[in-house]
Amino acid sequence: MSVNGIGTDRYMGETYEERLSKITDPHSASAFQAAYAKKMAGSTDYVSTISKTFNTGKAGAANFADAFPMYNVVTHVGNADISTSNWQRNDFPFWKYFQKNTSADALNDWRPSGANPPQTRGDLQRNYSSIGPGRIAVLVPEKLQEKMDADSAYARQIMAKLQEWKEDYDRWDNTVAASYGMNVAEHQAEKSYVFNLDEDGNVKNCTVSGGGGKIIGPTKEEQEQFEAEQREKLRRRVKYIQIIKESAAKQSVREEENLRLFQEMCVKREMLNLK
Repeated sequence: MSVNGIGTDRYMGETYEERLSKITDPHSASAFQAAYAKKMAGSTDYVSTISKTFNTGKAGAANFADAFPMYNVVTHVGNADISTSNWQRNDFPFWKYFQKNTSADALNDWRPSGANPPQTRGDLQRNYSSIGPGRIAVLVPEKLQEKMDADSAYARQIMAKLQEWKEDYDRWDNTVAASYGMNVAEHQAEKSYVFNLDEDGNVKNCTVSGGGGKIIGPTKEEQEQFEAEQREKLRRRVKYIQIIKESAAKQSVREEENLRLFQEMCVKREMLNLK
């Protein structure tokens, strides 16, 4: 599939080199390379299947709700004009876009105050958590909406473009989650998204939230804390699995012993019957 520059040779709308050059975290870069390889190979592994499932829309989808039927979708038509630097701040109130009465340009005049705060700040965590899982908010420029309204075939192309972009992102993000031993299906189901599109339907800005927090744009310290927590979760999970294996082995020994005793009992009964 290829739609206005997005196709099987690209990832999230960019060439492999363009996207990879923007990834500074080595772990995320490694996960991206693995995700890209899966896409190029048309892989049907667990991570790829889950990522695709959540981005498969109704046949002939020409609107965002039909393109993403597994989500609660709200669309805001208007000219959002948010700088990338503002959008990437942890205190940018993107959560307001999930409210139906918020216009696409409602946050155009928002200005930051002070240094970028940590995601762990109490009020931000409450705002992130207020979004909930399984939601999508799409900011659609007026000119793009006019073109889609005038041409249903073009509208379907835009839906396909965003579906592919999101599937690429999810495959990458879920590959990271899997590498930390997380439950990929639960991780995918917890995410919610805000997409700010340009007039050609490309993703200009995006924020993903999930599990009570914001996923896009962590600081180095927050990333290190997250990785440490995930390593500890993985350590506990490995230990738990080892306990299960040991318990299963002991159970197997008991079952074999019980089978041996049962067989001996059957033999003794047969000998008594012969007498």
